[in-house]
Amino acid sequence: MNIRELSGYSKDPETVCLRISGEDAGKFLQGQLSNDIDLVEENIFQYSSYSTNQGKVIAILRILKDQNDYVILINKDISDYFTQKLSMYILMSKVVIERDSNYLVLGVCGKTLDQFLESNVGKDSDSFKRNDDYWVLNNDSKHFRSFTLVYKNKKRMVDEINVLTKTDELKININKLADYYNGILRINMETKEQYIPQVLNLEKLNGINYKKGCYTGQEIVARTHYLGKIKKQLFLIRHSSDKINISNKIHDENNEIVGDIMSHNQVIDREMICLAVIRLDSVDKGLFVNNKKVNIVN
Repeated sequence: MNIRELSGYSKDPETVCLRISGEDAGKFLQGQLSNDIDLVEENIFQYSSYSTNQGKVIAILRILKDQNDYVILINKDISDYFTQKLSMYILMSKVVIERDSNYLVLGVCGKTLDQFLESNVGKDSDSFKRNDDYWVLNNDSKHFRSFTLVYKNKKRMVDEINVLTKTDELKININKLADYYNGILRINMETKEQYIPQVLNLEKLNGINYKKGCYTGQEIVARTHYLGKIKKQLFLIRHSSDKINISNKIHDENNEIVGDIMSHNQVIDREMICLAVIRLDSVDKGLFVNNKKVNIVN
């Protein structure tokens, strides 16, 4: 598949929407997540993360606001675990956490995206917009241009896209591919609670607010920011090994372990891409996985 020729839309079955409602919803989330929830508005979304007390990331989130409620986009595989952990802190707070099946998440790219933006958002728009039916989230990277649509009405979404594009749904998950190129890890039960937010690019995504008050894991995250220096980072890598699994190790030219594979393969332009955490002192060295050469995508 040639990414430069990719055009169309696809559903994102790996992403689910959680609705956080109740009188104390904002205050509650402010004490749990890495970003400042008070900065989320109906036309401004944000990245954030939820971590253990030790600062290890449980989930990476995109947060939207729907009137007085918050809508969290999260990887389906980790959503139940996330809800279970978050619910432990509700106590006497007036908060309800529930999966909202009315939402449907879609990815759009290429010429189909251009058609959609021109008809619905504005030809020159490259930013987040919203009307009464859906949110539009910009996923652009220098390698791949795409947007995420979050519809509140499944039927209208499918009907509108089919009328607009007159194309069939693509088999590839466009949003997942965009996450790869933006260095966003879809944490699952295999990769949870391994690294602090800075290692997983939350700082680059503006997903950490160092001026807000305390939240779960905040002490470790803040200490790393002000006093420490991360030694590892999440990278997109390109390689030719078709037999790769999460937790496979990356070795340097001296066969020393310098990284971990953190996602499954995607086949792009006849090569494999995936996400990996790699030691920063090794990124300029020869890197290998399963004896196959690894290249970092910059």
